[in-house]
Amino acid sequence: MSETDELYVIARRVLLDALDALGQHRDAIVLVGAQAVYLRVGEADLAVAPFTTDGDLAIDPTILAEIPPLEQALMGAGFYPKTRDSVGIWITRRKTSQQVDADVGVDLLVPASVSPGSGRRAARLPGHDTRAARIVRGLDGALVDSDTMTLAALEADDARAFDIRVAGPTALLIAKVHKINERSGTGRQSDKDALDVLRLLRGTELDDLATRYAKLAADGRSAESAKAGRDLLEAQFTSRTGIGVEMAIRSAGALADPEEIAASCQALAGDLLAAIK
Repeated sequence: MSETDELYVIARRVLLDALDALGQHRDAIVLVGAQAVYLRVGEADLAVAPFTTDGDLAIDPTILAEIPPLEQALMGAGFYPKTRDSVGIWITRRKTSQQVDADVGVDLLVPASVSPGSGRRAARLPGHDTRAARIVRGLDGALVDSDTMTLAALEADDARAFDIRVAGPTALLIAKVHKINERSGTGRQSDKDALDVLRLLRGTELDDLATRYAKLAADGRSAESAKAGRDLLEAQFTSRTGIGVEMAIRSAGALADPEEIAASCQALAGDLLAAIK
């Protein structure tokens, strides 16, 4: 197993650890981010294997219980805040097969449209530490469009599996283009986010994406972020010089033909935009 493969396996194990620790809150949790993308569409006919070293969990504050506090549940399972000032980023340390320490994170995220209070970063969930979860824009669709799926370990000797809500492919796509926009030009930009958009476009039937988009656009919690996401998809992925296309090409690297990646991004994004307009 390569180091990259191993870190992905460890990330899944850590995500299961977090879900186990948060057991009494699982009804209020939706899996989002790269692990949700890979659970939905796998490799999606791309030569670049799925890979991530963290896990993202969206929280619905309207059904989240106050007990046990999120921070206590996670710290009891060996998680700790990434830094003294971090918000919603929980880290645990695991050793690889080469006995190298690897920090693996789980992020607790609250969609901006349903976040209680008026904080800019901290979600301020009643009964929980103010830094337990952070507000994220563009993630609102995860609460509107999700399906229950089984999340299992990637190791033969780990029999754990949880049936949890997983954000729908359109909600994940919208969240990704918002993330690309938010992090553009910063040190936090990750080209892999654009390749995940292409995975979702390739791995999901067009009619399914469009139907789910209509659901997002019709719900007050997700309508604004869905419509903004539609515009971001157009700006980022329908032009050869769009930032999303360029990021996807870089992320695919030497394993893929750059012009084929560009053409695929433009054609699939264009088809979805035509379907939802």
